[in-house]
Amino acid sequence: MLQVESTSIECGAATHAGHRPVNEDMLRGTPAHSFCIGRGRLFAVADGMGGHNGGALASRLACRGLDGYYRGRELEKTPWSHRILSLHLGETVLRIDRHIRRQGRTRAVFSEMGTTLSCLVVTATHTIIAHVGDSRIFRLRRGHLTCMTTDHTFVQDMIFEGEVDAAHAAEHPLRHLLTRVVGTAEPLQWVDTRVDPLESGDRFLLCTDGLHGSLAEKQISYVLNKSWPARRIASTLLSDALQAGARDNITALVIKYGANRPSREM
Repeated sequence: MLQVESTSIECGAATHAGHRPVNEDMLRGTPAHSFCIGRGRLFAVADGMGGHNGGALASRLACRGLDGYYRGRELEKTPWSHRILSLHLGETVLRIDRHIRRQGRTRAVFSEMGTTLSCLVVTATHTIIAHVGDSRIFRLRRGHLTCMTTDHTFVQDMIFEGEVDAAHAAEHPLRHLLTRVVGTAEPLQWVDTRVDPLESGDRFLLCTDGLHGSLAEKQISYVLNKSWPARRIASTLLSDALQAGARDNITALVIKYGANRPSREM
Protein backbone atom coordinates (compact mmCIF):
# COMPACT_ATOMS: atom_id res chain seq x y z
CA MET A 1 0.00 0.00 0.00
CA LEU A 2 0.97 3.61 -0.43
CA GLN A 3 3.38 4.96 2.17
CA VAL A 4 3.04 8.65 2.99
CA GLU A 5 5.73 10.48 4.90
CA SER A 6 7.39 13.86 5.03
CA THR A 7 10.18 14.30 2.52
CA SER A 8 12.04 17.03 0.69
CA ILE A 9 10.93 17.92 -2.83
CA GLU A 10 12.30 20.99 -4.55
CA CYS A 11 10.77 22.21 -7.78
CA GLY A 12 11.31 25.09 -10.18
CA ALA A 13 9.99 26.00 -13.61
CA ALA A 14 10.52 28.30 -16.57
CA THR A 15 8.38 28.92 -19.66
CA HIS A 16 8.74 31.15 -22.72
CA ALA A 17 6.81 31.78 -25.93
CA GLY A 18 9.96 31.25 -28.00
CA HIS A 19 9.46 32.83 -31.41
CA ARG A 20 5.69 32.30 -31.30
CA PRO A 21 3.30 35.25 -30.68
CA VAL A 22 1.47 33.36 -27.89
CA ASN A 23 2.69 30.90 -25.28
CA GLU A 24 0.22 28.00 -25.37
CA ASP A 25 2.23 25.90 -22.90
CA MET A 26 0.95 25.43 -19.38
CA LEU A 27 2.37 23.79 -16.26
CA ARG A 28 1.02 22.56 -12.95
CA GLY A 29 2.57 21.87 -9.57
CA THR A 30 0.53 20.97 -6.51
CA PRO A 31 1.45 22.49 -3.11
CA ALA A 32 3.45 20.57 -0.53
CA HIS A 33 0.46 19.79 1.70
CA SER A 34 -1.07 17.66 -1.08
CA PHE A 35 1.65 15.09 -0.37
CA CYS A 36 0.10 14.37 2.99
CA ILE A 37 -3.38 13.36 1.76
CA GLY A 38 -2.16 10.04 0.41
CA ARG A 39 -1.86 10.76 -3.31
CA GLY A 40 1.59 12.26 -3.63
CA ARG A 41 2.52 15.55 -5.30
CA LEU A 42 1.42 15.98 -8.88
CA PHE A 43 3.32 17.91 -11.56
CA ALA A 44 2.37 18.36 -15.22
CA VAL A 45 3.17 20.16 -18.46
CA ALA A 46 0.78 20.69 -21.37
CA ASP A 47 1.47 21.98 -24.89
CA GLY A 48 -1.70 23.33 -26.48
CA MET A 49 -2.62 23.37 -30.15
CA GLY A 50 -5.45 24.92 -32.14
CA GLY A 51 -6.01 28.27 -33.83
CA HIS A 52 -7.57 31.41 -32.34
CA ASN A 53 -5.83 30.77 -29.00
CA GLY A 54 -7.59 27.42 -28.71
CA GLY A 55 -4.33 25.76 -27.77
CA ALA A 56 -3.84 28.07 -24.81
CA LEU A 57 -7.38 27.32 -23.64
CA ALA A 58 -6.93 23.57 -24.04
CA SER A 59 -3.68 23.44 -22.08
CA ARG A 60 -5.16 25.64 -19.35
CA LEU A 61 -8.27 23.42 -19.09
CA ALA A 62 -6.05 20.33 -18.92
CA CYS A 63 -3.93 21.60 -16.04
CA ARG A 64 -6.93 22.89 -14.13
CA GLY A 65 -8.69 19.57 -14.65
CA LEU A 66 -5.91 17.75 -12.84
CA ASP A 67 -7.36 19.05 -9.59
CA GLY A 68 -9.86 16.22 -10.05
CA TYR A 69 -7.06 13.78 -9.25
CA TYR A 70 -7.23 15.02 -5.67
CA ARG A 71 -10.99 15.66 -5.47
CA GLY A 72 -12.09 12.28 -6.73
CA ARG A 73 -13.12 9.81 -4.02
CA GLU A 74 -11.68 12.19 -1.45
CA LEU A 75 -13.82 10.81 1.38
CA GLU A 76 -12.27 7.35 1.15
CA LYS A 77 -10.16 6.62 4.22
CA THR A 78 -8.55 3.41 2.98
CA PRO A 79 -5.00 4.02 1.69
CA TRP A 80 -4.66 3.65 -2.05
CA SER A 81 -2.15 1.34 -3.69
CA HIS A 82 0.08 2.73 -6.40
CA ARG A 83 -1.86 0.69 -8.95
CA ILE A 84 -5.11 2.40 -7.88
CA LEU A 85 -3.40 5.80 -7.98
CA SER A 86 -2.22 5.05 -11.53
CA LEU A 87 -5.71 4.01 -12.65
CA HIS A 88 -7.22 7.09 -11.03
CA LEU A 89 -4.72 9.41 -12.70
CA GLY A 90 -5.34 7.83 -16.10
CA GLU A 91 -9.09 8.17 -15.64
CA THR A 92 -8.62 11.83 -14.66
CA VAL A 93 -6.86 12.47 -17.99
CA LEU A 94 -9.69 10.74 -19.90
CA ARG A 95 -12.21 12.97 -18.11
CA ILE A 96 -10.14 16.02 -19.04
CA ASP A 97 -10.24 14.89 -22.68
CA ARG A 98 -14.05 14.68 -22.60
CA HIS A 99 -14.31 18.09 -20.94
CA ILE A 100 -12.09 19.80 -23.53
CA ARG A 101 -14.08 18.25 -26.38
CA ARG A 102 -17.32 19.50 -24.84
CA GLN A 103 -15.84 22.98 -24.57
CA GLY A 104 -14.71 22.75 -28.19
CA ARG A 105 -18.27 22.19 -29.32
CA THR A 106 -19.43 25.49 -27.82
CA ARG A 107 -17.57 27.58 -30.45
CA ALA A 108 -16.56 26.59 -33.96
CA VAL A 109 -13.14 28.24 -33.65
CA PHE A 110 -12.29 25.90 -30.76
CA SER A 111 -13.53 22.70 -32.40
CA GLU A 112 -10.00 21.39 -33.10
CA MET A 113 -8.28 22.57 -29.95
CA GLY A 114 -6.26 20.03 -28.05
CA THR A 115 -3.15 19.60 -25.95
CA THR A 116 -0.41 17.23 -24.92
CA LEU A 117 -0.41 16.32 -21.23
CA SER A 118 2.42 14.71 -19.28
CA CYS A 119 1.83 14.14 -15.55
CA LEU A 120 4.19 12.99 -12.81
CA VAL A 121 3.06 12.04 -9.30
CA VAL A 122 5.77 11.73 -6.64
CA THR A 123 4.87 9.71 -3.55
CA ALA A 124 7.17 8.72 -0.70
CA THR A 125 8.38 5.61 -2.51
CA HIS A 126 7.29 5.69 -6.15
CA THR A 127 6.57 7.82 -9.19
CA ILE A 128 3.42 7.52 -11.29
CA ILE A 129 3.26 8.84 -14.84
CA ALA A 130 0.30 9.52 -17.13
CA HIS A 131 1.17 10.74 -20.62
CA VAL A 132 -0.44 11.79 -23.92
CA GLY A 133 1.34 13.54 -26.81
CA ASP A 134 4.96 14.53 -27.39
CA SER A 135 5.88 16.45 -24.27
CA ARG A 136 8.36 14.37 -22.27
CA ILE A 137 9.34 13.32 -18.75
CA PHE A 138 13.02 12.62 -18.11
CA ARG A 139 14.56 11.08 -14.99
CA LEU A 140 18.16 11.62 -13.95
CA ARG A 141 19.34 8.88 -11.59
CA ARG A 142 22.95 8.53 -10.50
CA GLY A 143 24.01 10.64 -13.47
CA HIS A 144 22.10 8.60 -16.06
CA LEU A 145 19.30 10.27 -18.04
CA THR A 146 16.24 8.21 -19.03
CA CYS A 147 13.21 9.33 -21.01
CA MET A 148 10.21 7.90 -19.15
CA THR A 149 7.65 8.62 -21.88
CA THR A 150 7.13 7.68 -25.52
CA ASP A 151 6.12 10.31 -28.07
CA HIS A 152 2.72 9.81 -29.68
CA THR A 153 3.73 10.93 -33.17
CA PHE A 154 3.60 9.51 -36.69
CA VAL A 155 7.39 9.51 -36.78
CA GLN A 156 7.64 7.49 -33.55
CA ASP A 157 5.21 4.95 -35.02
CA MET A 158 7.41 4.75 -38.13
CA ILE A 159 10.45 4.19 -35.89
CA PHE A 160 8.63 1.28 -34.22
CA GLU A 161 7.86 -0.15 -37.67
CA GLY A 162 11.47 0.24 -38.80
CA GLU A 163 10.56 2.77 -41.49
CA VAL A 164 12.55 5.64 -39.98
CA ASP A 165 15.97 5.66 -38.33
CA ALA A 166 15.67 7.11 -34.83
CA ALA A 167 18.88 9.05 -35.37
CA HIS A 168 17.20 11.07 -38.14
CA ALA A 169 13.76 11.46 -36.56
CA ALA A 170 14.45 15.05 -35.45
CA GLU A 171 14.76 16.16 -39.09
CA HIS A 172 11.72 14.28 -40.39
CA PRO A 173 9.05 16.60 -41.91
CA LEU A 174 6.24 14.79 -40.02
CA ARG A 175 7.94 14.90 -36.62
CA HIS A 176 5.32 17.28 -35.15
CA LEU A 177 2.22 15.33 -36.28
CA LEU A 178 0.62 13.74 -33.23
CA THR A 179 -1.25 10.45 -33.13
CA ARG A 180 -2.76 10.98 -29.68
CA VAL A 181 -3.99 14.25 -28.15
CA VAL A 182 -6.10 15.38 -25.18
CA GLY A 183 -9.11 17.14 -26.70
CA THR A 184 -9.93 17.62 -30.43
CA ALA A 185 -12.89 15.94 -32.08
CA GLU A 186 -11.33 12.46 -31.82
CA PRO A 187 -12.00 10.87 -28.40
CA LEU A 188 -8.93 9.72 -26.50
CA GLN A 189 -9.01 5.94 -26.23
CA TRP A 190 -6.27 5.33 -23.67
CA VAL A 191 -3.55 6.99 -21.62
CA ASP A 192 0.00 5.69 -21.17
CA THR A 193 0.69 5.10 -17.47
CA ARG A 194 3.58 3.61 -15.53
CA VAL A 195 4.70 3.17 -11.91
CA ASP A 196 8.38 3.15 -10.92
CA PRO A 197 10.31 2.91 -7.63
CA LEU A 198 11.74 6.21 -6.43
CA GLU A 199 15.27 6.76 -5.14
CA SER A 200 16.61 9.62 -3.04
CA GLY A 201 18.53 11.95 -5.31
CA ASP A 202 16.33 11.35 -8.35
CA ARG A 203 15.72 14.39 -10.53
CA PHE A 204 12.97 14.84 -13.08
CA LEU A 205 12.40 17.15 -16.02
CA LEU A 206 8.97 17.66 -17.54
CA CYS A 207 9.25 19.59 -20.79
CA THR A 208 7.44 20.47 -23.99
CA ASP A 209 8.87 19.80 -27.45
CA GLY A 210 10.19 23.34 -27.74
CA LEU A 211 12.89 22.24 -25.31
CA HIS A 212 13.58 18.59 -26.09
CA GLY A 213 13.35 19.30 -29.82
CA SER A 214 16.13 21.88 -29.53
CA LEU A 215 18.54 20.28 -27.07
CA ALA A 216 20.28 16.93 -27.31
CA GLU A 217 19.81 14.60 -24.34
CA LYS A 218 23.50 14.98 -23.61
CA GLN A 219 23.01 18.72 -23.03
CA ILE A 220 19.86 18.13 -20.96
CA SER A 221 21.72 15.63 -18.79
CA TYR A 222 24.68 18.00 -18.33
CA VAL A 223 22.48 20.82 -17.00
CA LEU A 224 20.20 18.56 -14.94
CA ASN A 225 23.30 17.18 -13.19
CA LYS A 226 24.25 20.60 -11.87
CA SER A 227 24.07 21.23 -8.11
CA TRP A 228 22.05 24.39 -8.72
CA PRO A 229 18.56 25.08 -7.36
CA ALA A 230 15.77 23.58 -9.47
CA ARG A 231 14.62 26.98 -10.68
CA ARG A 232 18.08 27.84 -12.01
CA ILE A 233 18.32 24.48 -13.79
CA ALA A 234 14.94 25.09 -15.46
CA SER A 235 15.82 28.63 -16.54
CA THR A 236 19.21 27.50 -17.88
CA LEU A 237 17.61 24.76 -19.98
CA LEU A 238 15.16 27.31 -21.35
CA SER A 239 17.96 29.76 -22.20
CA ASP A 240 19.97 27.00 -23.88
CA ALA A 241 16.94 26.03 -25.99
CA LEU A 242 16.47 29.65 -27.09
CA GLN A 243 20.14 29.93 -27.99
CA ALA A 244 19.84 26.70 -29.97
CA GLY A 245 17.17 28.36 -32.14
CA ALA A 246 13.96 26.94 -30.64
CA ARG A 247 10.99 28.47 -32.42
CA ASP A 248 8.19 26.79 -30.50
CA ASN A 249 6.95 27.52 -26.98
CA ILE A 250 9.36 26.23 -24.34
CA THR A 251 8.54 24.91 -20.86
CA ALA A 252 10.83 23.21 -18.33
CA LEU A 253 9.66 21.92 -14.95
CA VAL A 254 12.41 20.46 -12.73
CA ILE A 255 11.80 18.34 -9.61
CA LYS A 256 14.56 17.29 -7.23
CA TYR A 257 13.62 14.50 -4.82
CA GLY A 258 15.47 14.22 -1.54
CA ALA A 259 17.00 17.66 -2.03
CA ASN A 260 18.11 19.39 1.18
CA ARG A 261 16.26 22.55 0.26
CA PRO A 262 12.76 23.86 1.00
CA SER A 263 10.12 23.10 -1.60
CA ARG A 264 9.07 25.86 -3.98
CA GLU A 265 5.38 26.37 -4.67
CA MET A 266 4.37 26.57 -8.32
